[in-house]
Amino acid sequence: QQKTDKTDSTETVTMDGVVFAWTLGATIIGGVQAFVQKVVANQGRNSALNGFLMYGLSAVAAFVTLVLFYEVPKELFEIVVFGLLGGVTHAIGNFIRIESLKSIDSVIYFPINKVLGPLIVIVGGIWWFGESLALREIIGITVSICVPLILVSSAEKHRQVNLHLGLILLVISTVLTSFGALLTKKGLAYDETLLCVMLLGQIAGAATSLIIFLREKHVRDGKNFGITLADLKLGAITGVFSFTGFWMLLKAMSMGQISIVYVIHAHYILVPIVLSIWWYREHINVRKVAAVGVSFLAIALLI
Repeated sequence: QQKTDKTDSTETVTMDGVVFAWTLGATIIGGVQAFVQKVVANQGRNSALNGFLMYGLSAVAAFVTLVLFYEVPKELFEIVVFGLLGGVTHAIGNFIRIESLKSIDSVIYFPINKVLGPLIVIVGGIWWFGESLALREIIGITVSICVPLILVSSAEKHRQVNLHLGLILLVISTVLTSFGALLTKKGLAYDETLLCVMLLGQIAGAATSLIIFLREKHVRDGKNFGITLADLKLGAITGVFSFTGFWMLLKAMSMGQISIVYVIHAHYILVPIVLSIWWYREHINVRKVAAVGVSFLAIALLI
């Protein structure tokens, strides 16, 4: 399925293994990054500031790596357009995600997010990139979508700060980040230009987050906008995970179908949920334990 021009079945399996390795790495790191964002939300810290620090640090890392090891790619105009659009879209979605997590628990946000998001990307992958899915992959995707649905429970409702607002922000952030992933994939389609696409996306993300931060600061007359050492630490931690996880995800997306890579990557929701249960003593039940087992089954069907 990856590299279909290859006739040697052994080589095809090897490529599939490489794609899965990049995807798995991105999934684990993305889950830890999502938990750090949960920490930002739980401590009531400024979402836009954290986004600016995260994207900014990731952009610096991408720029240094690009200058030291790579040449300017071909099709630069198209890459710039899709890289910037993907970055802006993702940054706005990232800001809204943290705002949503201030109103609802991660065990509500991430399951619904990872049903809606993969569905959007699957439709986009088939319609925009002409991807096709085998029966095994369709079954795997169906099982994957069941994982978040298993986690959703009405028992969680009374534990939320503002369920209605949180759900509205959830849907908006999910649509934006999913569309941002499709825009990024489009930029990758022109050449092996991972770092260039990453750099542009992170610059756009940092600029967008900074604009939102300054806008909020102006509207609220600067109240509660002091930058503390804790803000810088959380921003730096998120930036490191963002650069590493995004790089791995781009590697997987450049070699494999986004509809499959994104669905596997969606299983990162289990990481912040488990960490939130451990760190914040969020509610645990049989549903959440069962979701882990079903998640392994879904991934096995997709590789």
